[in-house]
Amino acid sequence: MRMIDLIASLFANFCILVTFVFFSGRLAKKYAFLNGTKVTPLAGVGAGILFGLFGMILMSYSFLAGTGTYVNLLHLTIVITASYLGWLPTLVCAFILAICRVIFYDSSYNSVATAIALLLYGILCSWVSVLPWTRLRKMMVGNLLWMGLFLALLLQTPMESLSILYFYPIQLLISISAVLIVYYIAEHIQRSNEVFTQLEVRATTDYLTGLNNLQQFHRHLETEMAQAERHQESLSLLAIDIDHFKVINDTYGHPAGDEVLRQLTRRLCQHSRSHDIVSRNGGEEFTVLLPDCPLLQAKSAAERLREAVENELFLLPSDNRITITVSIGLACYPETVPVADGRLLVQSADQALYHAKNTGRNRVSINSPASDSSNI
Repeated sequence: MRMIDLIASLFANFCILVTFVFFSGRLAKKYAFLNGTKVTPLAGVGAGILFGLFGMILMSYSFLAGTGTYVNLLHLTIVITASYLGWLPTLVCAFILAICRVIFYDSSYNSVATAIALLLYGILCSWVSVLPWTRLRKMMVGNLLWMGLFLALLLQTPMESLSILYFYPIQLLISISAVLIVYYIAEHIQRSNEVFTQLEVRATTDYLTGLNNLQQFHRHLETEMAQAERHQESLSLLAIDIDHFKVINDTYGHPAGDEVLRQLTRRLCQHSRSHDIVSRNGGEEFTVLLPDCPLLQAKSAAERLREAVENELFLLPSDNRITITVSIGLACYPETVPVADGRLLVQSADQALYHAKNTGRNRVSINSPASDSSNI
């Protein structure tokens, strides 16, 4: 019966682990943290705590194999953390499990020795996590390291308790099988999340410039307009169009036109505030959304952008250097558009842009509240 109890306990551990991996995958999809290259220190500590809590649950499904000796798969939480999240979450997870091993069970020699082994194991897995190995190799090596440490602990038990070694081969076989299954499940979730992220980026980003596309611009506009109305702040919008862009395409070819768009993107981003929202709305049309920016400040920002474009050379694929100019239409809530309506803000900026292009180009224009366009 004890062998059946051991298998039942380890199977319960395995089911809980699979649930943990699935739950973590959902969190990763929402918060994009299940990727060692993107984990910030704060997110790493949080992830380590999360997986430490997972391991605590596994402790409650342990099999008592002998006096003070418990069999479970909680070490796999450390293995998973090391393979997917990096060294910092691994150390945090191991520290939590070591403390809980002493608190939840008695403070006997076995509990203290196991806690020390968990800390040592966390250090070893942290080292493994930074090695240039595949995740499967890291998981297999990490699993075997623990089974080696666990065997060393078993050999330190009194001779009359060595009967628990009878269970060791079963635990080794089940833990190796669990590593393989959990790895393939985690990899499937990882690939699914990566595909989802790529699709999300493609749905919101302009393929050529990497800026927000038209749909994402409207989402930002709706959000920023609601915030401006709620906090009684100004919201300005610059509608930007490249002057005579068709001439560039006709003279130098469409690859040259694409390069101009990319270089203009860099200039717009360089000369905008970090929290301004730059978008490509289609063709040679760009917008810059300026949160908490009143009219006079937005006018200065628009002139700065216009001058930056006019005074810099654009390098084409043919090594030709050309200059371009842009026309800019400016609208501001509530100074030129008194109603908190994103559609009206866009319409006002477009009318101002139309006025700028029809009164000489390479200038900034603004629409008055009475819809009378005037050049600035």
